[in-house]
Amino acid sequence: MNRNTVRMAAVSAMAALALGAGAGLAQASEAPQARPAAAARTTLSAADARALLANPAISAELNTAEAQALRAVANGTATDAETRRGLSGAARAIFNLLKKSGKTLKAAAKAAKAGYSQLRAYMKGLPWYHPARVAWFAASGEIHYQLYLFLRDLAV
Repeated sequence: MNRNTVRMAAVSAMAALALGAGAGLAQASEAPQARPAAAARTTLSAADARALLANPAISAELNTAEAQALRAVANGTATDAETRRGLSGAARAIFNLLKKSGKTLKAAAKAAKAGYSQLRAYMKGLPWYHPARVAWFAASGEIHYQLYLFLRDLAV
């Protein structure tokens, strides 16, 4: 063995020891924490609910229970169940607007399968007067994400 081989073996052994000891500490410090149930709640602000209710395309697609849930969120008196009902109703309304023009739904589902950023780019690329685009911009990020999850798993 020459001098360089011994030197490289010593450096490798020291690095393995340092990384091995440090990796255990790093794993312990980055251990996943249990999230409390309150942190897992979905959020919809009153301003977002008012914007959704003000959009006639979305309001036309909502049933009475979903509209009442969004009104409760807008007034600030909503329970968690009403917030979830309002979120799901708004996502369903945007989905129905996409479904009304068949090729738009297929293209949106294809974009969602490619990723959230692709879906967002597709929705931004729709004509400014398209009802689904207007509804997309009226909706909040949580509704965008719920719609993305649904379109991603949709078999079109």
